[in-house]
Amino acid sequence: MKNFFLSQINGIYKNLEIRDHQLRYLFLEITRLCNLNCRHCGSDCSTSVSLPELATDSWLKIIDYVKDIFGTGVAFIITGGEPLVHPELEKIGEHISKNNMRWGIVTNGLSLTKDRLSSLIDAGIYSITISYDGNRESHNYLRAAGNAHEKASAGVALIAESTIPMKDAVTCVYPKNLDELDDIAGFLVETGMPAWRLFRIFPNGRAAGNPELVMDYKQTWRMLNWIAERKKYYHLKGLSINASCEGWVPFGFDRQIRDMPFFCRAGVNIAAILCDGTITGCTNNNPSFYQGSIMTDSFSQVWEERFTDYRKRVWVKSTGCGSCKYLKQCCGGSIHLWKSKIDNPAFCYMKEI
Repeated sequence: MKNFFLSQINGIYKNLEIRDHQLRYLFLEITRLCNLNCRHCGSDCSTSVSLPELATDSWLKIIDYVKDIFGTGVAFIITGGEPLVHPELEKIGEHISKNNMRWGIVTNGLSLTKDRLSSLIDAGIYSITISYDGNRESHNYLRAAGNAHEKASAGVALIAESTIPMKDAVTCVYPKNLDELDDIAGFLVETGMPAWRLFRIFPNGRAAGNPELVMDYKQTWRMLNWIAERKKYYHLKGLSINASCEGWVPFGFDRQIRDMPFFCRAGVNIAAILCDGTITGCTNNNPSFYQGSIMTDSFSQVWEERFTDYRKRVWVKSTGCGSCKYLKQCCGGSIHLWKSKIDNPAFCYMKEI
């Protein structure tokens, strides 16, 4: 009964969030350049770039525009590619800080040193997320680099010891590291990392051509059940563990694997501007959900008028999810799992597709 009551409250809360759709997080993909060539990369990033990329001055103008239109409550998450390879990352971050707004980055840790971390802190960084994907063999295989694990491990330790207010590690879970979750958790506890999120690799970008990286339905539920069984244990050791925001599960079980119930906020509270100026709801979205370009469109108008498909989800009724008994609560799950509005999602936690 308690879960039913809380579920109803959560449903009301989600509807209010969708109605108000206040922009709270804006992802800035400042480059597609990367110092790794990961097997699962959803953006297909590399050491060379084929797309045109916005100049630093353009990013600074975007930041000013967002402050003027949406206020200082919007936080920026700087991504790539690998943001640490951008020569003016700190300049962009410092500009955000000077505007009394928060910013953070998502990094693979390969270029993270003590001096670079100090430089980020001097520029006012508020949050940092680092990828850590298992033991040496599993991590290096996924990242396709022999020194990736060593650098990531050192990066985790540096971040854990830093004064950055918000910090966590993320793991891309795939069949090779599925049995290493306790090893990963133990390392994060040992270093003092306070939070950890587990993502299931989904078949997008390079991962679409690497089926050995994608867990099947049973393997996915092994991961979810592991979180449910071990979450309280590691919480007592100082490590908060959460399943990613990928998919819906019944509310009672959701409370066992996440601190906050599932809610795909892409287009609701979250938007993204890709390196070429494309506007979308999340950096992982398929091009069929792109909504315009910062180069030709008014971002505020796009935010108000073009994200209806994200917020109302009427189109889901015409897909393979239309007859599902969980449709009202799930609404099709995360947008990044869809390639169009007529297909099934790439994955569903509640049924095998």
